[in-house]
Amino acid sequence: MKKTVKYLSMIALAFAFLLSGCTSDQEATQSNEENAAKSELPIIEADWVEIGYIKDGMPYITFDTKKALNTLSENMKKYANIDENYTSVYVASIDEDYNLLFEGKTYRTSFYVKAIKSTEKLATEASYRLVVARKITCTTSECSHEATGCAVKYDPDNLDLPYCSPCANGGKCTKTDISNSDAVATGVF
Repeated sequence: MKKTVKYLSMIALAFAFLLSGCTSDQEATQSNEENAAKSELPIIEADWVEIGYIKDGMPYITFDTKKALNTLSENMKKYANIDENYTSVYVASIDEDYNLLFEGKTYRTSFYVKAIKSTEKLATEASYRLVVARKITCTTSECSHEATGCAVKYDPDNLDLPYCSPCANGGKCTKTDISNSDAVATGVF
């Protein structure tokens, strides 16, 4: 009997803490909205990595580009059977979005980039931070010289799922999901 009373009083105490901690749904909602506004990252934050910033309208990359070029070359060969030695990387504006483009002699691989308005003053005095969705790529050898072909896009009408924009010349564009644990562990960024 004493044990039952002891457990009941512990349960009552736990409920008291819970009830006093959340006094209304509005406060919890406001707190969640404030946290979302601070980060402005999608719910899948683990899939996004900061890669640079925009200052005076120009994108700047802040990661080790040589390492990223080598790692992407290795990952694409291992996980997508694409044998390319990527030699350049840059951020490009494509149809009101940004993509991080890796180019080699034959192939071009793109990652989706989102510009997030900076709520804090950055050391670079940049107004936007650039974050990349690091698991989905679009790769082509058939329209790698087109400005807008084979770029990662997100479809707001289809649960915001990623897709690859088609090549204007009808060429092949391959969507690659490098989200398995091995590929993520050796991530490009």
